[in-house]
Amino acid sequence: MAPLHLWAGPLAKSRMFYPCHEPESQNTHWVMTMVMACLLLALSAHTAPQLELLGQPCRAKNVLAARYVLAPDGREWFVLTNMNETAGMELIFIDFQHDTAQAIRAPAGSGSWALLQVPGNRLIVGTFYDGRFMVFDLQKMQFVHTSDFPGESYIWNLALGKDGRVYGGTYPGAKLGALDLNTYAVEDCGAPAPPNMYLRYVSALPDGRILCNFGMEKPVNMIYDPDTRKFEEAPSSLQGISRGVSWNGYFLAGSQVLDGKTLQPVSPPFPVPDGGWAVDVNLTTDEVLYLRQGNTVYRYNRGDAQLQQLASVELRGGGIYAATPRGDLLGVRGQDYFVIKPGETQVNLKPIPVESAPRPTLFLRLDDKGRLWGGPHFGQTLFWMDTRTRQVVNTRTVCNAGGEVYDVTFWNGKVYAVAYAGGDIVQYDPEAPWDQWNNVNPRVIASIGEKGYIRPTAGVLVAPDGKLYSGWMAKYGVYGGAVAITDPTTGDTELIENPLGEQAVEGLAVDEKFLYIGTSLGANGLPNKRGEWARFGVMNKSTRQVVFRHEFEGVSGVRTFWLDARTKRLALSVDGRLHLFDTASRQFVSPPADAPRVGSRIVGLGDGKAFYSSGRAIVQVDIQTGATETIAELPADVSNVAVERDGTLYAACGADIYRIRRQ
Repeated sequence: MAPLHLWAGPLAKSRMFYPCHEPESQNTHWVMTMVMACLLLALSAHTAPQLELLGQPCRAKNVLAARYVLAPDGREWFVLTNMNETAGMELIFIDFQHDTAQAIRAPAGSGSWALLQVPGNRLIVGTFYDGRFMVFDLQKMQFVHTSDFPGESYIWNLALGKDGRVYGGTYPGAKLGALDLNTYAVEDCGAPAPPNMYLRYVSALPDGRILCNFGMEKPVNMIYDPDTRKFEEAPSSLQGISRGVSWNGYFLAGSQVLDGKTLQPVSPPFPVPDGGWAVDVNLTTDEVLYLRQGNTVYRYNRGDAQLQQLASVELRGGGIYAATPRGDLLGVRGQDYFVIKPGETQVNLKPIPVESAPRPTLFLRLDDKGRLWGGPHFGQTLFWMDTRTRQVVNTRTVCNAGGEVYDVTFWNGKVYAVAYAGGDIVQYDPEAPWDQWNNVNPRVIASIGEKGYIRPTAGVLVAPDGKLYSGWMAKYGVYGGAVAITDPTTGDTELIENPLGEQAVEGLAVDEKFLYIGTSLGANGLPNKRGEWARFGVMNKSTRQVVFRHEFEGVSGVRTFWLDARTKRLALSVDGRLHLFDTASRQFVSPPADAPRVGSRIVGLGDGKAFYSSGRAIVQVDIQTGATETIAELPADVSNVAVERDGTLYAACGADIYRIRRQ
């Protein structure tokens, strides 16, 4: 747009503004008024960004618990707990006989690992991230009560005690809670195993006491007695067992059989298959025993002469959650469910037959075809949206491991994703036919989970050398991190473990000669690491030597890097405060102290400008000077930002995706 003084003269002289019957002095005044009005409108149109809601493209399901239920009216249901951070969790009731379903929104919770049927035609649901017990009435087909467990975020699983109460373990307090099924009051039974943050599993022993499995810092098993309301350390026979199930007076866990009274090992009082086997704690009831041997499922009823082999089916990441009285096996694999009838040797996947509510995305990336990519918090899927046509595609599961995709990058027309919890690096060609089941497309080209790194906290990028660089956090119960360097063609991967010490890698950038690495004190299943602070370092790519290292006193995380090609400066977040690092002089250049806090990844085009979110604002950074400017305000807090080559911005606000056009 031309400066104001260049517009005023020509417009003032234009005859189109002169009404022929007005005196010249009045005409002049009128013309100048119109000129200024037009200029103000033009200036406003130039400076105000155009905000456009594109939609709510992320629609993945994330099922974490399921049960077979015979309702009072005789209908059979396969009931799933489906996670949704925006709309709230839901129960999905699948009529698997007719391949139909209905979803019933819950009054609390974002999701649930805990689902138990109890007397009175009720389901008890334990929620996260708000730590509540909910009661669902199967006669009324509605939720009828919600009970809070103050201070707790997760209720992990549920067991029925001998006093008729439902017990559940929690995070982060590692407490045992008890729900009274008559009054729906919740009792805090205590946290007897500090400093553990998890009471991950509870199991009902044959005498009605509750076995509690605590972790991750100092794993220990304890037994809670509802009569005395006291804990005692479990005997050695129960240590190391995460979860078990009572059957016909015995307690079974893995391939161990314990006498229900003495809790000492005994020989199995039932036939077992040759070779290794384990009890299936999801399927086994006090009357019916289910054993697993690899992909084979066996059933045994007391008094039978031998085991009944129900099925032998490869699930490839799927899980069997329930069984019908007829022996049909019910399970879930990602976005699909399945029914395996006795004798079947192949799984028939069917899409869960109900649409999901929209979900927020964990990341946003743009490819060179104008497609906006993202993925849900948990669900192990991707979505893409064509920003021109608004066409949306939500994929099925991209790899066999559960969890979620943290980030993607693009190389030679393909998408490369890094995923928790298997530590997988996945190649996907969106133009080729889908065949994830056979690991064809998408396919896992490398996996570092077996080497101890499972959460890709620093995301993934393509470096100038054509390699994929990704940053990781160590497995549960371990402090540390790694940088993975992967050949996108062969999948060959090199690990640089703990490059700046035993801290998670949460910031990563790469140029022709150096790696730029940021770390955090966070860990999977552990509190923040004590006695250290987050670090920043520069590593020589050839020698793997750290040539610059800085520890930020009082800081827990150095994250979200953007390396600007024009200025050779790095923008990064230090506990949410914007910092700039000059890669030539290897010095930090502090931006103005009033720079808005960083609330998302920092993105840019390599032209000396970068962008990030801060609350509802989109902030532009001049990488050379450090000056910041708010260039757009959105209706809600922005979690993710992406930028197109023409400078158009995209922002995620909850489940909503907005486009911000700048004149």
